[in-house]
Amino acid sequence: MKVIFLDIDGTLIPFGKAMPPESAIKAVEMARKNGHRVYLNTGRCRAEVPKELVQIGFDGIICSNSLYIEDDGKVCQQKDIPPADVKRISDWLLQNQIGFFFEGHKSVAAVRLYFEQMGAKFGEKVLHDLEKSFPCIKEAELDYNCIAKINYVLHSGVIEKIRAEFGDEFQINQWSLLGSDKGMGDITRKDAGKASGVHFIAEKLGVKVEDTFAFGDTAGDLPMLKVCGTGVAMGNSEPGLKEGADYITGNVDENGIFDAFQHFGLI
Repeated sequence: MKVIFLDIDGTLIPFGKAMPPESAIKAVEMARKNGHRVYLNTGRCRAEVPKELVQIGFDGIICSNSLYIEDDGKVCQQKDIPPADVKRISDWLLQNQIGFFFEGHKSVAAVRLYFEQMGAKFGEKVLHDLEKSFPCIKEAELDYNCIAKINYVLHSGVIEKIRAEFGDEFQINQWSLLGSDKGMGDITRKDAGKASGVHFIAEKLGVKVEDTFAFGDTAGDLPMLKVCGTGVAMGNSEPGLKEGADYITGNVDENGIFDAFQHFGLI
């Protein structure tokens, strides 16, 4: 038995789309039929993983960079940013005119400033596409409970200010909305990271890391690729990830998942 970990955005699902291509769905189904276990391993929070994606059939879901883990439909781990800290951070972001949204295990909530700044930065078309891909991101009353990550819109000097204010307490990251822009950032717990989810599941299953595979497309996936026995970069990956991967497959929308599964004899 092999254990396979799949990033979602840019790896399993093309940017701007809501679901994987049919070839990727077929690969997941065939691999599981062959006795392998397949897990989603994503930066998305659990509330952002649509039921249509889950219904494809996965053995587990690792969300919020391993702060939330499900295996066989049961919650095995949930770690939150303390509510008082969530409020303190969000108050500071608003005071500094930085748009943001909360990613929680149960819900997602954005402030109006987030949509205004996203529209100004990326354009209304991208904002519309984003709303289609992530319909759960809506303006809503902020709930400070069960929050794993606070995402913010990057502007000149923003990340430096955030790191100066919160960098000693929290992990401060940059990430890409469109695959290469690095136009977003997040604030999360220091212990967040996709590699720890791999260790958690491998230990739970009693599987050696040599028998694990990881698929990703951005620099944030590199620790996951490095810790697994085999790290696979998508053809549409960032150059740095390709350099650190054991194997490079095709683009996500060009049968990249299916071809790699076939190459390694998983299907």
